[in-house]
Amino acid sequence: MKTYNFLKNIAGGIIVCGTLCTTSCTSFDELNTDPTRMDEVNPGTLLNPILYETSVYNWKLYNNYTYDLMQCAVSTSSTNGVGWWYMTDSQGDGTWTTFYKWINNAKEMTRLTEKLPEASKQPNYDAISLTLQSWLYQILTDAFGDVPMSEACSADEGILAPKFDTQQQVYRQIIDNLKTANELFDEANGLIYNQSGEMLYNTSKGDATGIKKWKKFCNSLRLRALLRVIDVPEFNAKQELRTMLTDPATYPVFESNDDAALLAISGTYPQEAPLTRPQDFTSYVQISEFFVDLLKGWNDPRLQVYATQVTLPDQTKDYVGLPSGYQTLPSITASGLNQEMAKAPMKLAMMPYAEVEFIKAELLKKEVIDGGSNAAKEAYQKGVQAAIEQWGQVLPDNYFENPEAAYDDTLERIMNQKFVALFFCDYQQWFEYNRTGFPVLPVGPGIANANNQMPKRFKYPAALQRTNLKNYQAAKQNMGGDDFNIRLMWQPVSYTHLTLPTIRL
Repeated sequence: MKTYNFLKNIAGGIIVCGTLCTTSCTSFDELNTDPTRMDEVNPGTLLNPILYETSVYNWKLYNNYTYDLMQCAVSTSSTNGVGWWYMTDSQGDGTWTTFYKWINNAKEMTRLTEKLPEASKQPNYDAISLTLQSWLYQILTDAFGDVPMSEACSADEGILAPKFDTQQQVYRQIIDNLKTANELFDEANGLIYNQSGEMLYNTSKGDATGIKKWKKFCNSLRLRALLRVIDVPEFNAKQELRTMLTDPATYPVFESNDDAALLAISGTYPQEAPLTRPQDFTSYVQISEFFVDLLKGWNDPRLQVYATQVTLPDQTKDYVGLPSGYQTLPSITASGLNQEMAKAPMKLAMMPYAEVEFIKAELLKKEVIDGGSNAAKEAYQKGVQAAIEQWGQVLPDNYFENPEAAYDDTLERIMNQKFVALFFCDYQQWFEYNRTGFPVLPVGPGIANANNQMPKRFKYPAALQRTNLKNYQAAKQNMGGDDFNIRLMWQPVSYTHLTLPTIRL
């Protein structure tokens, strides 16, 4: 699967080869037909590679960046990495190039459907293409700010240096595209070109169930996008959210973990795990004290999934976290990461169901939507249960009797649980922290003494200055600079509950 790259030049090469081999010599044709290669490219052939490659890459994004940045894991080999909020200028380069690569392939699905005869049009592929593009574009704009969208991936049209769309334009297009996709989904039909079923929901020809789940994924993503811009004046996000959540027949969203966008991979070729060597997952890294204490305070069964126990001096076993942001490595025996998390079979999170329930809980708590006196509490509890069960654990009967885990009508309690629910979900913990300031993260002495601060975005790749300088400069001017501390449109000026060190100049 990792070798899949169905770009247009490959498709063209297949067509050319097929033309050259068209002769009257049937036996010669048979001898020169490679049974392991496709003889045509259609929208269905592009879908699984996009799903697999993007999900694997996003798992790596979390493991290599978000894990340490959000103080869940702590490196033992260095004190100048992202766990100490030190950023390199090239930190986001891989995200930029990889996401645009797969956005291009998602757009190719639509280009291929456009070439079909009118009677053979497949609107479900168009809807899925818009859903996947919106998913990837939102991560891109939340990570960088202004990004190319309207002219992106348009080399065939002669656009080699695309303009940057503003964050407002990108978000408006994402929200509109997801609404269009919702209207395009045809539940009476499945995915005609995926006879064996696609990887996410196993949707095949005539499969209405799979299309319903794709439609729920589309609308759940729209909830995520609208919540992100809920306080941005240019958007009427509150009304849009009310419209969606009061009309589930038109705008169905995730209702269970069975609906969630969790890509199951077997671990056998071609569905290999993100890491070739699971031992690399646990090398020179421990689970953080902050993360362990949070889960221990809840008596949460997920802790045994995420970490290993250590033997204490009294010979009992327990979970012990390493303080994050340390200046000098503490002389303690801390719990390691559970290597089983890096082994397949496994599920790679594109968007968990629990996130939808926490979105509802926040909107109910803020009275954006009306659901009754206990509605926010119920949504919160559903989110917690879903997040625990997603990892194969059972919600303890007395879980919500614990004052530290019970719903207390605060945004902090909702966001702390949402934080854990977004475990191993690309950059979402980072984005939600930059939106709300929760959870309140520890600022270790190694961070404070360096005057580092949580980054708000990535810098643009240096290659843009060589290949698209004019549009890069326009974006830089519009953004107010190209630094890690440039505030994005949905990020508040400050958080009243936080006191952070000043930005290192």
